[in-house]
Amino acid sequence: MKSRILIAIIFAVSIGFPACQKDDLGVKGPSSLDVKIEAINKSYNLPVSDGTKSVAITNASVAWDSVQLVVSQIKFEAALKSLVTHRDSIEIEYKWTGPTVANLLNSKVVLGNFMLQPGYYDEIELKVYGNKKDAGNKPVFYMAGHYTSTQNSKIPIVVHVYNDIQFKTEKDSVTVTEESVDITSYIQLYLDKLMVDIDPVMLDNAKLTDGVIVISDDSNRQIYYTMVYNLIKNHYCYYKSKHKGK
Repeated sequence: MKSRILIAIIFAVSIGFPACQKDDLGVKGPSSLDVKIEAINKSYNLPVSDGTKSVAITNASVAWDSVQLVVSQIKFEAALKSLVTHRDSIEIEYKWTGPTVANLLNSKVVLGNFMLQPGYYDEIELKVYGNKKDAGNKPVFYMAGHYTSTQNSKIPIVVHVYNDIQFKTEKDSVTVTEESVDITSYIQLYLDKLMVDIDPVMLDNAKLTDGVIVISDDSNRQIYYTMVYNLIKNHYCYYKSKHKGK
């Protein structure tokens, strides 16, 4: 009979995985898992396709210079199964608690540090939480850059999200056998995908605040809610590993 046990380990610190595939890291022993959140495609043309249909690309474009996220908590959940039988399983839940303000354009920023015991990790989920109570009077998610219109006018653009944010990644399986290794999970936030279903005409006609396109709950709300909807969808992740000390 399958045993189901919940283990929760909370890491509290003062500072501040939708691809499903099987990875066999071929390593032995206790391993550590770090998490990085990367902002990908910081400049692109509009409109952006969701991959299900083609769109006629225009000369309108967006380029982002700053992308920040208040990371309140990262939760790792998986079913840890026996390396021998792959049957009996233990439900594992690890939590890293911040908060910290993460610069998503800085590839060196590492969040969380989880110890992984030897085993077959199945049904992996990595959840990221950004809570407004941790942001104070600042946005939980913030982007700034410029929009180049269809008439070739360059206009500053900012995005302010003050609400709670949660998104996750999913992965099928990772095997850890018996030698210490450092594993890094790269969560990739594709910035162009945040503007799926946003026509450049919407930005051409956007309300300006002191000459800036402000996208928030109070300004250009149709664009805002579309971007937030895309932000809280599942995101892509991949893993890299190396032996400790190398």
